[in-house]
Amino acid sequence: MVPPVLLLWISIVCLFTGRSFAATIPTSTAPPAVLAPPPFKSPAVSSTSFDPTALKWDSVAQHLKANEGQASVDFSFHFTNSWTNAVTIRSTQTSCGCTVARLPKTPWIISPGESGEIAGTMNLAGKSGTVTKSITVLLDGGSSLLMVTVDIPAPSTEKMREGNRQRNLAVAGADRQAIFRGDCANCHVAPTVGKKGRELYNTACGICHDAAHKASMVPALRELNHPVDYDYWLTWIQNGKINSLMPAFDLKQGGILDQAQMESIAEFLDGPEFIKRTIRSSLPLVPSTK
Repeated sequence: MVPPVLLLWISIVCLFTGRSFAATIPTSTAPPAVLAPPPFKSPAVSSTSFDPTALKWDSVAQHLKANEGQASVDFSFHFTNSWTNAVTIRSTQTSCGCTVARLPKTPWIISPGESGEIAGTMNLAGKSGTVTKSITVLLDGGSSLLMVTVDIPAPSTEKMREGNRQRNLAVAGADRQAIFRGDCANCHVAPTVGKKGRELYNTACGICHDAAHKASMVPALRELNHPVDYDYWLTWIQNGKINSLMPAFDLKQGGILDQAQMESIAEFLDGPEFIKRTIRSSLPLVPSTK
């Protein structure tokens, strides 16, 4: 409430000044003005903040070609610190354990203007075609990504076959019956099923004895220099030879042929079709006892 004396005084002032009576009445109910906050300003960037392009690389991606049979390939990336401050390389990370990138020391501090090299090796064992691996160089304040791509030729079929053959010979040398088991069974067991005579010989015997690249210790049956007959062939087929690559084919000794199959091979070997070989045809034969 405004006191009566003050109202009288205001009325007199308004009379002489011409001002509105309402405009002169003070009020105290209006809320105080709210001041808006000042606009946000991002802090100034320090001139010493890390420069992600500080290291200038001669190349960040390399495409290499390997030779057939090459076990590994080496690569290297060269760089220069073009920044005004030193750059610290903490470590490297590769996308696969087959690839290794080497640092001379960690941490590795690169002064302004200094150059360096990051070298590494990719293991190519079991790989063919185009293979790409990445190397991440971890820096204080950032990182650099490097890529290595290698074209790896597939091994030739002949070399693969020779490699498998040498491994099989080593296995057979330790256990002559091993050719009837595991992967060897694909060539020495499966093709013989249900066969007899000449056809069985080709799949069970000729695969080794008539092979173009047979092992030196495997005799060429068509070139033996001593007399042979039906019993000779049957004995070898049944029992093989201990401490050699010749297995026992008899089912009773861990082989794969029954009696009828073994006899059919012996008959083929002692017959006129197989007898047509240079050396044997000139040698006297032991009479057959079959």
